[in-house]
Amino acid sequence: MTKISNDKNVEAGEPHWIEWATGVVSAVIVLGVIAWIGKDALVDRDSSPNLVGVVLQTEKRNGGFQVLFEIRNDSSATASQVTVQGEIREQGSALENVETVLDYVPGHSKAKGGLIFQQDPAGKTLTIRASSFDEP
Repeated sequence: MTKISNDKNVEAGEPHWIEWATGVVSAVIVLGVIAWIGKDALVDRDSSPNLVGVVLQTEKRNGGFQVLFEIRNDSSATASQVTVQGEIREQGSALENVETVLDYVPGHSKAKGGLIFQQDPAGKTLTIRASSFDEP
């Protein structure tokens, strides 16, 4: 309800300083978001994903050795149906290969998964890499 004092509407006076501050902060945020989106639209021209595999953890399980991994996409382009291959090598020869498929790895983000090997990767060379992807 509007307060009236001396037959004059209180809202008709000069705006309070907090109203000006709120307006300025809001305008800066809106302009910042517009600039950020504009920069991404004009500058970010990645044509394909840049997928990098990293081993996070290895654990012994009943079915073998579970290797938890992370696939990082350093590009702004998105990848779907990313095939991840894990390989254990010893003295230059491949001992075991396994693979899995990650549904989706967005641009500038990460996806995690796991591979299960029959052999213990400890003391051997373990490689995790993305071998293929689709464009969504």
